[in-house]
Amino acid sequence: MEKDVLLSLIEKYKLLKEEHDIILKKLIDQLFSKKVKNEKPSIMFVIGQPGSGKTTFINSVNLSEYTIINSDEYRKLIKFYPEIMENYPTLLSKLTNYDAHLWGDELFSYGTINGYSVLREKVPVDYSLIDLIKELSSKHDITINVLVTGNLTSLLATRERYEKEVLENKNAKLSNIDAHNKCYDLLPQFIATCVELGVKVNFVVPFNNEFKIITPNDNYLDILEQLREESNMNAYETF
Repeated sequence: MEKDVLLSLIEKYKLLKEEHDIILKKLIDQLFSKKVKNEKPSIMFVIGQPGSGKTTFINSVNLSEYTIINSDEYRKLIKFYPEIMENYPTLLSKLTNYDAHLWGDELFSYGTINGYSVLREKVPVDYSLIDLIKELSSKHDITINVLVTGNLTSLLATRERYEKEVLENKNAKLSNIDAHNKCYDLLPQFIATCVELGVKVNFVVPFNNEFKIITPNDNYLDILEQLREESNMNAYETF
């Protein structure tokens, strides 16, 4: 698809500000009404490329103190969602990113400003998140949990997930391979920068249907590469 046509579709499917703000208010009430403010709120980022297991990890551990913010979950709140899925399923992410990611940013900002512990699930594809982490690290306890899998493992996982969704409802969301590759290539330097800022970084590794958390003292990048290689070798043998 030509760039001009894509940009036109993105503009077409943006919500009006009034519509966007109505849903934002509902999300704030839904996510924060039963949460307790903290004197020393903490912030957690769970990051990794699509298919690395971020959501599965979040659902597998007790994170009840956190308000969990995942922009992907808000895409269906856009009134054009059924139309996009019907006519442009391969462009779903791009055509819903504006409102979905803006809601995520707004909810995250609301939580940090008002004293809530918040968890943000992210697929970083550039270094804009670093600026936010740097800003927040002076005021908050921040933990970054990086889901570590090889690129072969995560690509196969996204394919498997897509096929399962197709079998269930014929209306599956396709993962963005460009976003996958950008995130995968970005993560080493992203992690190194977080470590330089003094932010706690954990590696979260899928292991026998569970997750093993590793906090390296040094040699972050060597350990990351080793874990990725092991993950891909396992994928060769098991997928």
